[in-house]
Amino acid sequence: MKRQEQNNPGRLYLLPTPLRSFSDAFWSKESVSAELPAEALRLFSILETFIVESERSAARLLSSFRDREGMERLKLLLLNEHSVEADLAGLLEPLLGGQDCGLLSEAGMPCIADPGAALVAEAQERGIQVVPISGPSSIFLALAASGLSGQSFTFLGYLPAERTARKARLMRLATEFQKDGLTRIFIEAPYRNDALLADCVAVLPESAWLAIAADLDGDRRLIHSRSLGAWRAAPLPTIGKLPAVFLFGKRAPVRPSEGS
Repeated sequence: MKRQEQNNPGRLYLLPTPLRSFSDAFWSKESVSAELPAEALRLFSILETFIVESERSAARLLSSFRDREGMERLKLLLLNEHSVEADLAGLLEPLLGGQDCGLLSEAGMPCIADPGAALVAEAQERGIQVVPISGPSSIFLALAASGLSGQSFTFLGYLPAERTARKARLMRLATEFQKDGLTRIFIEAPYRNDALLADCVAVLPESAWLAIAADLDGDRRLIHSRSLGAWRAAPLPTIGKLPAVFLFGKRAPVRPSEGS
């Protein structure tokens, strides 16, 4: 899709993708169409250039909305955790040439815990119009389902992988929480989910609530939210390798206090 005026840059569409894994047996075109807005589905079928986190998952998604000829015209440009600042200029070339492009994360909304944010910053500096299309975000779905205060919160990304460093970081976060009361949100590589849960239960203060939310739009959905005392009094659930979000903070009050 090319803009009529050659001097005008194209639009960068931030397009949502399903949260569930593309390796999942129940993934289908029908389930994608049920989970994502009509505008995203329309853009999947007409844009010819996409900047993607994973070529494989992007091609699988887009092939459900395009015929063979449409797939042959398709151009996928890679932006992932291995990309560097110098790559951004090349990724923006189609847009600066007047072509509309889509930005796809591997799961959920692009630019949230995702390398796409750097591309959007560069696009803003170059006068490229950025158009976000609404869709699922595991971080906000987890917060909404947690019962924790959503008035003031912070997303921390990944905690340290090494256990001693991870526990030390959790202790610092616990001290900070007792001063400011903010809800803390973080994520982990799926194979360390259960170790992180055990560390959270061991380290976080009794005054906090802890929530875990996994596989939020899948058939193995798991959401637990309770006080640290309740967590310590019962056996821990097994999360396994499901994509998960962790949160701790205050139990949400009926009426938020002023200044929160």
